[in-house]
Amino acid sequence: MTRATIVLVALAALARADDAPPLVTVHAAATPDTTTVGTRVRYEMTVSAPPGVEIVVAQPAEKIGDLDIIDFGTAPPANTPDGRVVFKRWWQLVAWTPGNHLLPSPEVRHRLPGGELTAAPRDDVGVTVESLLARAPEHTDIRDIKPPDPIPIDWRPYYWGGGALAVLMVLALLARRFWRWKAHGTVLAPPPPPHLVARAALEALRARGLVEHGAFKEFYSALSDIVRRYLEERFRVRAPEMTTEEFLVGTARDGRLGVAHRRLLGEFLTESDLVKFARHLPTIADSERAFDAARRFVDDTVAADAAPPAGRATA
Repeated sequence: MTRATIVLVALAALARADDAPPLVTVHAAATPDTTTVGTRVRYEMTVSAPPGVEIVVAQPAEKIGDLDIIDFGTAPPANTPDGRVVFKRWWQLVAWTPGNHLLPSPEVRHRLPGGELTAAPRDDVGVTVESLLARAPEHTDIRDIKPPDPIPIDWRPYYWGGGALAVLMVLALLARRFWRWKAHGTVLAPPPPPHLVARAALEALRARGLVEHGAFKEFYSALSDIVRRYLEERFRVRAPEMTTEEFLVGTARDGRLGVAHRRLLGEFLTESDLVKFARHLPTIADSERAFDAARRFVDDTVAADAAPPAGRATA
């Protein structure tokens, strides 16, 4: 072995020694990795970290890559023999177009106590989606004649009868309300709109001075409850009974919230969950930012029929 070869080998060994393993590792897997259009694929992401490291995992609201999210879940944390903590999340995905699809792993960030959030290395995987016709070309051949269709039932008399019954029920309800109003002689005032109730609750929360006294968990719990009650009254969704992930996926499917509002709400609810359940200790600046995000979300999502006319100030 020449002197130059010995020097190159030594430099390579030093380079390998300097490449320390990452503090947090991410491993993703798709089962099966070859499927057909419309068939579910289980996508699982495993995060391994030392004890005491705070982990923040981004939650996709609609898709991972080109595949739609139809279900998701989280497995309880587990400890490995070498003392590391393993977190697992899974998603059920469906592809509607054949081809090779790349599934980028959701962003995973971590930090040590008192440190800054750092992104962990991603682990992207691929899934091959095949066409059902390509797998079974014989299905395109000429088939036997179908049997005759059964004689359809004429449902129109039933529709007319049901419609007349519904009209009678509505008239009876209106008449009952009219007579009750006439008997009492008063009309109850309508309840205040949800955004005014939420604003009043936010101002009452600020007046309590929880952040100044260090009661961050109580502050974030109260702030999260105000936003969830506003979501229930404004969008008719059972927000207090849903987890953050369930609510984001649900509003993404039915389009009740835009992308910008879902992103703002997802960041706020995720930070609130960290304080309430993961013992995350925020700063006063974090608390002010969360309060401003809640107030901005309420102001930006006021119903069109509840907005004040031009030239008038809001409450």
